[in-house]
Amino acid sequence: MSPLQPPLPDLAAVATAMLELGRDLHLELTEAELSDRFLTTLAQLFPARRIALRVLDPRTREPARVYALGGDLRPGLESDRVTIKESSVQKTRLKTAVAASARLRLDSRWDSPFSHVAAGFAVPLVASGELYGLLDIGYALGQDLTEVDEPLVLPVANQLALALRNQRLWRDAQGLRDFQTRLIEHANALIVGVDRSWRVTVCNRALLELTGFRRDEVVGQDLRDLLPDDQRARLTPVFAAAMRGHTQDAVEAVIPSRHRGRVRTVWALAAIGQDRVGEQPTAEAVVAIGQDQTRLRELQDQVIQAERLATLGQLAAGVVHELNNPLTSISVYAEYLLRKAERAGSDPGDVEKLARIGQSAQRILRFARELVQYAKPVGDEIDVVDLNAVVRQSLSFCEHLFDRGGIQVGVELEPTLPPVPAIPGQLEQVLINLLTNAAHAVEGGGTVAVRTRQGPGETVQVMVDDSGPGISAEDQTRIFEPFYTTKTDGKGTGLGLPIVKNIVEQHRGSIGVAKAPEGGARFLVTLPRSPG
Repeated sequence: MSPLQPPLPDLAAVATAMLELGRDLHLELTEAELSDRFLTTLAQLFPARRIALRVLDPRTREPARVYALGGDLRPGLESDRVTIKESSVQKTRLKTAVAASARLRLDSRWDSPFSHVAAGFAVPLVASGELYGLLDIGYALGQDLTEVDEPLVLPVANQLALALRNQRLWRDAQGLRDFQTRLIEHANALIVGVDRSWRVTVCNRALLELTGFRRDEVVGQDLRDLLPDDQRARLTPVFAAAMRGHTQDAVEAVIPSRHRGRVRTVWALAAIGQDRVGEQPTAEAVVAIGQDQTRLRELQDQVIQAERLATLGQLAAGVVHELNNPLTSISVYAEYLLRKAERAGSDPGDVEKLARIGQSAQRILRFARELVQYAKPVGDEIDVVDLNAVVRQSLSFCEHLFDRGGIQVGVELEPTLPPVPAIPGQLEQVLINLLTNAAHAVEGGGTVAVRTRQGPGETVQVMVDDSGPGISAEDQTRIFEPFYTTKTDGKGTGLGLPIVKNIVEQHRGSIGVAKAPEGGARFLVTLPRSPG
């Protein structure tokens, strides 16, 4: 052998190296680790050669990943087209679609990936007709052992192609598994998986949030141990049927929740995989997908409430018809007596009482009409309203309640409060209702405070506080529901606050309840300063 020629390996050395390399490979190796082990083995078998490995997917535009030993690489190699011989396409049985890729170029000459290296050869890394990369062997100036090296490199290249294929399949499988895991975890449904031994293998975040359990308290447990005692006898046969391959739909179950007690749910069960244990077909697993029925039940309750309101509206329509004539008479005669008293110079107190009679009659008529059309308040004309004036007028209507209950009333009105677009009569109804509730809360002595102020942004606010017992957190979530009342002895119908909320929202505002500084309840009404 010429001293200028690098040493030549033999086939036995290559076979031994491949056996040792095969024992050292496993799927969890990264691409870089896998490439490094093959390059190291090649460098030991074929010393004094330049070796480069380009890993790529010709079906995509992603740059190649290049790993090399010895010699400088050509600039821009990662994005260059890959050149392979036409004879290699036939030998490796490369798929036609892959060979026609824009990333590949067929040529009879070797396209060196190294700078200042002209002699060498390339072996395409093909497995099952797919190209996974290109292995290049280059020689120093004046050397060319292609005919000797290429037959010996081919077994190494074939094993490398298989390893790259397995590594890519493993990576794709891991990516698909992770994607499916994220899909299940973030699904807007309750998902639980059970194997043939009744062990829970999967449960998603929605189910854990609903039940309040930790994942380690569910996964690995026998499903039957997690079922409520009163549900186990009914649900166990249902899951057993699913294990035998029978799809189960609309299975209702009441499951325990650490936050909400017991929650009503509905499930669909399906088998995954199929096997036979003895003569009995058995699924590999059962997946159950469920929905929390609480929201549906809430919607059903709302429909029932709407029907009750519609019935109430029909009844109220008859009542309004019966009240309309006498109330109209009261209003007309009050107006007549008011004008007569004013002309006669009667006692100012009597004149004021007559005015209040007429105003109260009108308010009753408006209230009755709004009760009939609860879902659609009366279409009075919107006007520019002085909220402070509405507060003062409402206070005057409730003056008898405060006097009779020995209630102290505090009033703080922002003098520079801007006007709001509103229906004056409806805002009066809101304030009178809130003031009446406050008076009832402190009946027998206490304080009621009314304040107006400029709110955040382009809004104004009015607050009604009382020093009463307050409203519990549970009641605060329900007091705006129709027919729900905290008053006793028949003092409340449960319609006042729902109507108030409806009127406020029709004005594009909001109403909330919290604890007042005085210790009782605070109702805060926020209204926009500009029309919608």
